[in-house]
Order: sequence, then structure tokens, then C-alpha cells
Amino acid sequence: MGKTNLRVLGQTPLNAEPPCLVELTKHTITPLHLAYARNHSVIKDLASEFDSYTVKIDGEMEGMEDKVLNVKDMIASFPKKVVVAALICAGNRRAKMQEKTGKEVRGIKWSEGTIANARWGGVLLRDILISAGIPELEDAQKGYHVCFASNVAPCQDDTCYGGSIPLEEVMAEDGAAMLAYEMNDAPLTPDHGFPLRVVVPGYFGMRWVKWVDRITISRNESPNFYQQRDYKMLPECVSSPEKAIKENWWSRTPSMQRLNCNSVVAHIQCLTLACPDQKTLKVTGYAYSHCPISRVEISADGGETWHEVRITYQEGSWSWSLWEGELVVDIDVDALEWASHGQRNGRPKTKVTVISRAFDQSGGAQDTECRWNLRGVGFCGVGVGSVEV
Repeated sequence: MGKTNLRVLGQTPLNAEPPCLVELTKHTITPLHLAYARNHSVIKDLASEFDSYTVKIDGEMEGMEDKVLNVKDMIASFPKKVVVAALICAGNRRAKMQEKTGKEVRGIKWSEGTIANARWGGVLLRDILISAGIPELEDAQKGYHVCFASNVAPCQDDTCYGGSIPLEEVMAEDGAAMLAYEMNDAPLTPDHGFPLRVVVPGYFGMRWVKWVDRITISRNESPNFYQQRDYKMLPECVSSPEKAIKENWWSRTPSMQRLNCNSVVAHIQCLTLACPDQKTLKVTGYAYSHCPISRVEISADGGETWHEVRITYQEGSWSWSLWEGELVVDIDVDALEWASHGQRNGRPKTKVTVISRAFDQSGGAQDTECRWNLRGVGFCGVGVGSVEV
């Protein structure tokens, strides 16, 4: 499916991510060939079914009307909305969690490239639901959920893929939850959900259901496996899948929804070559949250001192943030020479580690001591990068 530029972690279903963060973060808008692939089922090419593709809307809310929308009619009947939003896998940085904690996590060992910042075009879910009779008053929406489902292909752990978010989030006037049919100003490709996918800016990617064909308004969250038995940050005491089931932790733990505040160090470059005892480092990376990032800080002394960096890109309310900054670090040359047995004519090297942390406009901060959980989801420990000088 055109994913030759990605590092493949699973062939069937296809799961792959960009192998190089430097290349990924060169682009403000992620090009298609660098957009990660996350699937729980085979990828379906529905090009031949576009004209007949429909989405069923139903539910248990009084006054609403069950509807079946043809995708072509929907595109023609509702105004188009375009929004830039970062699509992020809940398992992003899972390998880092395992590396930092020394404890095995269950799931694909994603590095830090399961993020794609894209321009999405589609129809606001709010507009569609209002046309189906959903009230615009917030009080009437409380306690309801919007359940999304794709019955296109059977999944690894359920007969179909599904998930849900609170109705009031979908109906928010300043929100942008949509049924998208475009990505980066072009029709969706099959691996990104053609002809129609859910886009929920500010939410983790597992709620962005691909190939969506049913939307249900319910008093309960989606009963689907991927809402009820996956994508939850189980407490540290839950050390095995058997314990999670036996002690009923899946139902006791809330489903992950909104993005947490996070940052990643993508690249460190040493700018100073001549001066032996002082080096200037250029550090770049990305950050994200469920709302705009307000600042990012970096440290080369383990967090004793922090230095604010420049945010070089941020677009709208839900894009990722790209950042860069410079640090001057002092190198103990005498200690290096001692470690090299006094060989002053040699070129002793040392490793400098830089960490990052982010803050968002809602007052949220990166949980730099993010703890281990069985599924390795939502990891937001400090961003970490190293360079030899």
C-alpha cells in the first residue's frame, strides 16, 4: 500500500512507522510516504464501492432520526471543513517505556514515529448529527456517547473495529470532529480509511475509526473490544493480562481519550568543533497535546537546569509543534583525558544526553515520570536524545 519508506513492524495486518525522526520532522505537514500505518485488520480497497458506500446513523436518543447517508450525497449536501490535526497512536514511544522501566510491555514496540500531522478535509460530525435531530443544547447531550464502527473487515480481537467519544465533545461549537474524505488535499488512500474515516482532533488515533460505516448515539461507551479491553492505562499493579481480567481492571480503568502533553527529541547536532571544553548543541524535536503547546524546555544536566526553546511551527489548535533550540554544554576535558589514559594526542569522546519537556495552553505539563503500564500506552516520560562530542 505504498509504505516502502516505513519501517515495517508487522505485515498482516500492516503496521509500520518512519525509521528516521530527522526526516519526519523536516516537514510541517507529514507527507503520505512518511505517515505511519496502524491497523487491526487487513487494508480494504473500497474504490469500486465508492458510489454505493453508506454510513448508517442511529441511536437511542429521543427525537433523533435514523438515517442512511450515501457518501457522495453527504459530500454534496454538507459544507466542507478543513483542519490541521496530528494523528497519534496511543502506543507511540512504547519501546521507550520498556527501555526506561526495564519491564516488558504488551504490544507492537513502536519507537517515536507513530505521529502524522495532516490537513484533513471532510464534513463536521456536528452538522450531520444536527440533521439527524440531535439537540444543540449541551445539557441535553450530557451522558451520551457517539459510537463509531467499521464493519468492513474483521479485526484481530473483535468482529469489527469500533470506539466512542462523548457526544458533547462532538457537538462542541469550537470542535472539529469530522467524517473526513481528504488527507493533505487529496482523497484518502485505502490505508488511511478511503472513502471515509473519523477524525477527532485532540484525541488519540484509536478513536479515528477508518472505513466508518455506522454511527450510534448511546448512553454507554462503545462495547467494542478496542474501547473496553484495550487502550487503557492500567495501574502498575496489573502485571499480566490474566490479572487484568481476574481483578476486573478493564472495567475499572477509564478509556484513553484526549491526548496527553508530550515531547520528543528528534535530533542533536554539535555546532562547535574547535573548542575542546565547551560545545554548542542544536536540538530539534516535536511536541503535542490536546490543545496548543505553550512552551518546550530542554536540559543537558538531567533536569537541574532548563532552557526554553523556540516553537518553529504550530498551526491552529490541534497540530503538532516543531521546536528547536541551542544549548552550551561544558566538557570536563581533564576527566576525558584521564579516562583515555592521558593520551592527549588522541580524540577522547563523551556522550551528552539532552532531555525535553512540554507544557500546553490549558496549563497541562508533560508527566516526565510517566509510569509503566501493561499495554505501554500513553508514555510521556521526558524526551531523550544523545550525541557524542
